[in-house]
Amino acid sequence: MNKAEFLNKIKENNLNLGEYDIELNSITDASYVMGCCFDEGVWKIYKTGERLGHYIIKEFDNESDAFDYFYELVFLQHKRTISN
Repeated sequence: MNKAEFLNKIKENNLNLGEYDIELNSITDASYVMGCCFDEGVWKIYKTGERLGHYIIKEFDNESDAFDYFYELVFLQHKRTISN
């Protein structure tokens, strides 16, 4: 899926990510962010915690693979959040 399809799917499914925010435009070191963005020629999936900046989870060459993978991560976070 592409970025627009990802955003629609998140909205349609009303996913609850708890304390996490989603960032799709750039890499940030803000606390509790899950992100997917195009950076240095690749799509990067990353996450931040309470502090210490970000870490890259995985990189992809194309948008569709990146957002498919990112949706799975976001959905897992949703499942963790609603089960607590």
